[in-house]
Amino acid sequence: MALSKEEKNREAINSFLKNNDIDHNTAMGYDNKLETRYYVGDSRKFAEETRIGFNIIGTSDINVIFHEINDIEFETAFKITEQMFSYDEDNETLIITGDTSKKHNDAYKIIISSIYLDLS
Repeated sequence: MALSKEEKNREAINSFLKNNDIDHNTAMGYDNKLETRYYVGDSRKFAEETRIGFNIIGTSDINVIFHEINDIEFETAFKITEQMFSYDEDNETLIITGDTSKKHNDAYKIIISSIYLDLS
């Protein structure tokens, strides 16, 4: 039996969490600091480290949230029922794509890279 869209999206997030040794039971906290790139259409809007929370337990809740990004200009909360999630094992990235946004008038893509190394 084929997986539903929500199951595929949840599996992508779970694979990313496992690759980064992040416990899905505590992943919604502020401890996950990851490199994030945000694109609208073909234009990159930002690339920076940010704190991200993950929730793969519920389907009606927010599944990925950017704790430190300005939510006036950018989408900051993502649901497995509304966006597409994919895990790129070769590049160790979680990719979120969406076609509709209240913040901008074009499709968007977010690329979250595996654990951000803070060398300071």
